[in-house]
Amino acid sequence: MERKRICLFVIILLFLFCHLEASLASSVTKRPQTAAEIALYNGPDRQQILEEGARKEGRLTFYTTGILVQTVRPLVDAFQKKYPFIKVDIWRAGTQELLPRLRQEIQTGRYTADVVELTQAGGVILQEAGMLLPFYSPELAFIEEGAISKASVNTAYTAGHYESGISLGYNTKLLKKNEVPKTYQDLLDVKWRGKLAIAGSNTGITWVGTLFENFGEAFVEKMAAQKITVHQVSGRALLDMVISGEVTLAPTILDSHVNKSKQMGAPCDWLPLEPVPAYIGQIMLPKGSPHPHAAMLFIDFDLSHQGGKLYVANGYNSPRRDIEVERPYKKYYGPWSSKQEKRWSEIYQKYFLKP
Repeated sequence: MERKRICLFVIILLFLFCHLEASLASSVTKRPQTAAEIALYNGPDRQQILEEGARKEGRLTFYTTGILVQTVRPLVDAFQKKYPFIKVDIWRAGTQELLPRLRQEIQTGRYTADVVELTQAGGVILQEAGMLLPFYSPELAFIEEGAISKASVNTAYTAGHYESGISLGYNTKLLKKNEVPKTYQDLLDVKWRGKLAIAGSNTGITWVGTLFENFGEAFVEKMAAQKITVHQVSGRALLDMVISGEVTLAPTILDSHVNKSKQMGAPCDWLPLEPVPAYIGQIMLPKGSPHPHAAMLFIDFDLSHQGGKLYVANGYNSPRRDIEVERPYKKYYGPWSSKQEKRWSEIYQKYFLKP
């Protein structure tokens, strides 16, 4: 009887051991395989898995609308220094070229892009079209919530990696700092009537949209009554007009542009009127990324403290909460949908482009 009990006990132990061994083997084989699985993986061996996979992939293709010298090349060079086994191919184009090319790749199944960088408006288009994969990165915990388009609690479709504030640029030879308006309400003073100018690009539309969302349509109408001149140029070109003295005040100037111009001795400065519209560059993972391990290493690095400091060194701000900014100010992030962006455009055209 005793021998039977011992035999039964041994059989049970063997069964449990075999079951445990099978479970361990199963957990080992459950490594992320597809691009979607790799993007969302957050296990303790994540870094190891990404590096092992990236060594086999050996490269990635980065689609970007960023400025090569100012943002793209410094980031890529630093990334390749950290991961010399990954070659980064850069394809730079404007938003109007990049979006249809990426759309065609996804529709035909002939994927080239691994990582995409676009402005917030471009990211909205791709997300609403279902062309992005949600991703996890430990660096997301450090990014300001407003700069992230969340997929779930700890994952995102897009995340801001650098940003500029859109606000008041002025010529320091024409105006002293104490003479410059300090709030949006100050811009309504009669003395500024006919002296304000805004860019007719998306920068101008974003500025008008920020006024609309924060102060209402009646306030936008009052602002338009200040006889604001709309120049159909970029924010950068409008700053050049401020520097030359052709324009007195322009509330659609990016602080990153002013920072660069001041370094070169230009007579200009910038003042934040709160809330300041945040013009953000965002990183995202397109569907069908051919090199997902390398792509996620790139996204991690781009969103990291080191990546953020690189952007700051080149005149931009970082949405990371652990990186100090020279001039802190209250920000407004948007648009977050094509519907919202369309409404902003309608308001802009109604009050600033009316005959």
